[in-house]
Amino acid sequence: MNKKERQQKREEKKKNKEEIRTGRKARRKARWKRLRRVVCVLLVLALAGTGYWYYAFQYRAQHEPQTELTETNTDALYTMKEHMETVKRNEEVYQYAYTDRDGDVDYGTYIVPGLEATRTLRIRSTGKPAMCTSMTPQGLAITEDYLLISAYCRTKEHNSVIYVLDKVTHKFIKEIVLNTRAHVGGMAYDTMNHNLWVTGQGSTWAQANAISLKHLEEYQFTDEYKPLEFDMSYNLYRIKRASFMTYHDGALFVGFFTQDEASVIEKYLINADGTLYEKTDMNLKRTVGVIDPVACAVSMQVISGKVQGMAFYNNKILLTRSWGVLPSEVQVFNYSRYGILSTSEAYKTIKFPERLEQIYQDGSDIYALFESAAYSYRMASINKIDRVLKLNGSALVLP
Repeated sequence: MNKKERQQKREEKKKNKEEIRTGRKARRKARWKRLRRVVCVLLVLALAGTGYWYYAFQYRAQHEPQTELTETNTDALYTMKEHMETVKRNEEVYQYAYTDRDGDVDYGTYIVPGLEATRTLRIRSTGKPAMCTSMTPQGLAITEDYLLISAYCRTKEHNSVIYVLDKVTHKFIKEIVLNTRAHVGGMAYDTMNHNLWVTGQGSTWAQANAISLKHLEEYQFTDEYKPLEFDMSYNLYRIKRASFMTYHDGALFVGFFTQDEASVIEKYLINADGTLYEKTDMNLKRTVGVIDPVACAVSMQVISGKVQGMAFYNNKILLTRSWGVLPSEVQVFNYSRYGILSTSEAYKTIKFPERLEQIYQDGSDIYALFESAAYSYRMASINKIDRVLKLNGSALVLP
């Protein structure tokens, strides 16, 4: 190989090395470009996710949208078809709710009023109505003629309300504006004395407040634009917070919600005249130091956390458990006056859509109320249910 050939070979080798280096640089550059693109996409997704989370879970809980409505809306947010498609995602609940309901009004469901706008009052204001767009349904009760739904203002700017619906026609009748902004998480109807009991919260004590059915029927918010005062109010001794309530066998059963640890349900006897049983205890009176009467529980049952509602069905007890976006549960227990109602003791647990609140027994049916369609939770819920469901009670408790 002569000198010229050797030189040519060296130049080719050098050129090949240069091409390899150039190729490596190009590949590295391409990899970094792809990596930067991936990082940018992830950052955009993270920012979008954070923004969505803030808007859905924080902003909507603290701000109310404006409305041009001047009366409580009575129309559904979703069509009947959309609603049934939502419920059908849970086939078991769908069967409980819609089997043999073809002949019932709206398949047995009741539209929750006021989810777009509710006529009420601003806190500490009377004489002039105000519109609330963040009313959140909480409690449920059924009388001989009415289905009642309680709701509170999520932004705490307005008085809590009770929506009155005709039990037969399912039509909205009126709103009852209460003289409180409490959570009103539970209601119970005393069928013997015809009083509606509503949970409340004082500065120190949990409360049970009553409205007579007569006063509830007579009240018209538009007469003077004033709230309806409670006929009776009791501080509840021993229970921490009144989160839910039901009526059974001449007594109120009141429980409080906890996120994790165990909680309790207290039983408060109702006297023959409709008042709550008060224990005469001078030491208790000195300890309480309040004007309102103090009702004392006669028994207590331990429950698991995250309980939102309670109902009796024949010799069964049903508890609803719900928290956030996770599926709700209805747990069924055999009734025992002193039994522990913890999750492990339930003989049946049924998964329900998220944000299930109070349930209520009436005849052979169990009614179920959800808060997922309220403005504050609508963007943070997968299954948005804007109607009260009427469930087959005997099928629900069947082992």
